[in-house]
Amino acid sequence: MKKSWMIGVMFLGALTAQAQWKITPEAGFNVTKYTNSPAKIGYKVGAAVSYDFGESGFALQSGLYYVQRGNGSYDYASMYGKSIDENGNEISIYYSIDKDGSYTMSYPAGGYYAGYAENSHVNSGQPIDWQEVTFVHKNASRYGFVQLPVLARYTWTVKPNIRIHVALGPYIAIGVNGKKSLHAKIIDLKKSSESIYVNKSNPFDYGNRFDWGVAAETGVEINRFSAKFSYDMGLSDDYGRNNIGIEYHTASFTIGYSF
Repeated sequence: MKKSWMIGVMFLGALTAQAQWKITPEAGFNVTKYTNSPAKIGYKVGAAVSYDFGESGFALQSGLYYVQRGNGSYDYASMYGKSIDENGNEISIYYSIDKDGSYTMSYPAGGYYAGYAENSHVNSGQPIDWQEVTFVHKNASRYGFVQLPVLARYTWTVKPNIRIHVALGPYIAIGVNGKKSLHAKIIDLKKSSESIYVNKSNPFDYGNRFDWGVAAETGVEINRFSAKFSYDMGLSDDYGRNNIGIEYHTASFTIGYSF
């Protein structure tokens, strides 16, 4: 046991003695797709810091990046009205439709969402008294994160000056800035009047700033220059509800130079 422990220490010492630090500033662009939202182009800039274990090909890679993510712009319309349910009670009804034709009907009193009017919450013999129509344009939103990855990396040497690597591991990030805005035109069917509503906000004023997920990376290095393709899968709930699920996918391409 003691002999095995000594061999392990000597092996680790040999790797450490050959280890090399490397810093690679890099910059590029990315594309992010949040669940149920259009994709958005952003950018990524920062520096990777790697700790190479000699000739073994293995390394630990971290770094610090500013990553911009977001949602593309989209439009939808909604209608508000009142009707009578099967028990004779008055209920409020909200109906929304996207420009692609998908729609949702909501009955707040029952907490029920459905895409079909024949569900049990509505008395099909009663008309719907529509009272308001709203046309909404949501502008493209953006979220800025400072991101810290911790990746295990392996590098193959193709030629003395050409290397290919893959890396995998978790990352954490903190939201530092952002912008969301929408423009709504509201038509009151009862008063035959129109009004405009505009809202601009920082999404982190009410959303979750902490973010985390899993990252994968592959790239090629030629002398000191590098080109990398990376993928981030976000798992943190935007609204801090402690739910774990896939919130977004980000694909990035960056160019760097190592020191």
